[in-house]
Amino acid sequence: MGDPLTVSAHLAGVVVHGAGRGRGLGFPTANVAADPGSPVPPPAIYSGWVVRHSTGVVHHGTISIGSNPTFCDTTDVHVEVYCHDTSDQFYGERVEVWFVARIRDTVKFASPEDLVRAARQDVLRSEELLASDHARRVLDDALATYRRTASF
Repeated sequence: MGDPLTVSAHLAGVVVHGAGRGRGLGFPTANVAADPGSPVPPPAIYSGWVVRHSTGVVHHGTISIGSNPTFCDTTDVHVEVYCHDTSDQFYGERVEVWFVARIRDTVKFASPEDLVRAARQDVLRSEELLASDHARRVLDDALATYRRTASF
């Protein structure tokens, strides 16, 4: 897995409707359609911050980038963010996702129940990573960028 604190990336995009599967599994996600030219990190599970452009509110997030291999219904790569601290729906909102750390590879699980168990562990690990000094520096960068680009 390497050093999980080597991620240094962010992407911007709009929250779009997904398959709705995350909500049914107890992990509702914001599906982000990355802006053209916005770099998307390689498929994996990440920890990070989500900045909502409309409000400036920052949420703790666990981010999945991949093709949902457990369900084998697409080869398209999706960016899905589970916000730990809200169940709000952000459809149509612009967001920035600031990656703090890579948690693990995206893998195919034997069952949705196995996926849910792994997702629970991912969220716990993400919270640990978001409490780090590195995560606070990433958050400071995210907020500084938001303040420079916010139009009021």
